[in-house]
Amino acid sequence: MVNIEFLKRFSTDFTENLNSFEYVPIISKRLLNHYAQCYFTHTFSYRILLPRSMDSPKDNDISRKLGMQLQTELLSGIRSLKLRPNIKDYRYVHDDSHYGWLLLDPELTNRFD
Repeated sequence: MVNIEFLKRFSTDFTENLNSFEYVPIISKRLLNHYAQCYFTHTFSYRILLPRSMDSPKDNDISRKLGMQLQTELLSGIRSLKLRPNIKDYRYVHDDSHYGWLLLDPELTNRFD
């Protein structure tokens, strides 16, 4: 099991705050571009912050749907570029108002040991 504090502090190339469905295509395109650039060097790292609410399960359900839509677009885009999806992901509570979603090339996870 990975230490949550380590995930929070893990340095990524980019961090995006995704709080609306209208930003999913924009962030997906940025993710795909970065993934394609890092594909052969195995250095891909990206953090997505999704909204979290302590009071509203409905808001948390929207966050889950945002993440699912982004994941679908990302995988579809990777396949359309004729690349193989090779991403390890970690989902965690980042802070009181955000869920964290860390996307990494699996070779970077050796730092977790």
